[in-house]
Amino acid sequence: MKLTTRFAVITAVLVPVLVLLAGLLVLRLASHDLKAERDRQLTVRLHGLVPTATTYAQRSRRTPLSPPERAQQRVSGAARDDGSGGVFLLPRLGEPLVVGTVPSARPDGAGPATIVSGGRRWRFVATGLGARGNVGRLWVFEPESRVSARISLLRQRLAVVTLVAAGVGALAGFGLARFAVRPLTVLRGQAGAIGRSPGAGRRLATTSGTVEVDELARLVNDLLERGDDAVRRTGAALETARAFAANAAHELRTPLTSMGTNLGLVNHPGIGAAERAEVVADLVAEHARMDRLITMLRQLARGELLDPRSVAAVDLPDLVEASVEDARRRHHGASITVDVPDTGTVRGWPEGLRMIVDNLIDNAAVHGADADGRAAIEVTLAEAPDGLVLRVRDHGPGVPEAARRTIFDRFARRPGSPGSGLGLTLVAQQVGLHGGTIAVAAPPDGPGAVFDVRLPRSPEPGGDPASWLR
Repeated sequence: MKLTTRFAVITAVLVPVLVLLAGLLVLRLASHDLKAERDRQLTVRLHGLVPTATTYAQRSRRTPLSPPERAQQRVSGAARDDGSGGVFLLPRLGEPLVVGTVPSARPDGAGPATIVSGGRRWRFVATGLGARGNVGRLWVFEPESRVSARISLLRQRLAVVTLVAAGVGALAGFGLARFAVRPLTVLRGQAGAIGRSPGAGRRLATTSGTVEVDELARLVNDLLERGDDAVRRTGAALETARAFAANAAHELRTPLTSMGTNLGLVNHPGIGAAERAEVVADLVAEHARMDRLITMLRQLARGELLDPRSVAAVDLPDLVEASVEDARRRHHGASITVDVPDTGTVRGWPEGLRMIVDNLIDNAAVHGADADGRAAIEVTLAEAPDGLVLRVRDHGPGVPEAARRTIFDRFARRPGSPGSGLGLTLVAQQVGLHGGTIAVAAPPDGPGAVFDVRLPRSPEPGGDPASWLR
């Protein structure tokens, strides 16, 4: 059963039940009031009869054999009712006086109380006559059927009114419930339309005027937005994977072909020892090139698929100093100086930031070396109004101005370069993912190249997810 139908049915059932309960309560209260009013009227009649009944009882005591006619008439006139009840007066001496219909039993007690006599139920009140109650006793009776008939008539009328009200209440409750849950019905229709023709940008309306429904719509919209974002990220990841595979195959084809040719030459019967050693050296160099290429491609793929949850606070001065120490062990012929401030925290991916520093130093050590393989590298980190500036300078031949626009493209390398052509591409990728900028220029005071990387302290999520693929 639908929620809207269930709510409407429950309301349609609950309203009549409440109406019936209200009718029963009204009947109970009205019955109680009728009985209380009956007892009050009996008590008023009794008190009204006491003076004349006392006079009658006193005269009957003085002349017990012949009760006075006038006193009897006065009691009978005062006790006259509509004929449904009666009065019984029992003087101490003389004949009792009966007015109207009374039961045969004479109950004890003052009442109001109920007795059963002759198969009928009677309500009575009683009192003694005289100052000490020794002149006689007076009872006022009324049959229970009198009030029962009134209660029965009230019950019938209430039953008719309650049943009509219950029916009307059921219809009204069903209609009002359907109206109340209409925003849910509309929301379900919108959700069904999205399900039949899904697409990015389709969202539920949040203007129904019902707080809970609008909050539910906003939650669903948030889930849809997350789903669309996941689809976009998945698509980008697939494109990245396809491009990775294509580029890896393209770049690995050349060294693999060369290695295949050299492997064929190694076992050639006419090759000499010196030539075989040269072929083996070429194989080792090609293997190292392939290893560097695969490592760079793996790092690029990891950067493109970076999980935002990997971002954390990073102490950049410590990271730069650790990178310089490792670079000194890798490049024994390079002189690397470092100048960093005491503190400088940025939010980012620690491994990505380390890749930026490592690859810039490696690039300076390889391309900034002189003929003897020695390189002088200066690494500085400075505060800036919008973050931190990392600067890596070498004293090599520098970067021609025409090449500065393409130096960060994938597989861009100068002739004879031992690198894979992906080191600076990896740097540009990570700088973009961290919301920063990178620029290369010629130093003002001599030869070489200067790479400036500006990193914000709290980067906004961004970066081109496939920047290295173009």
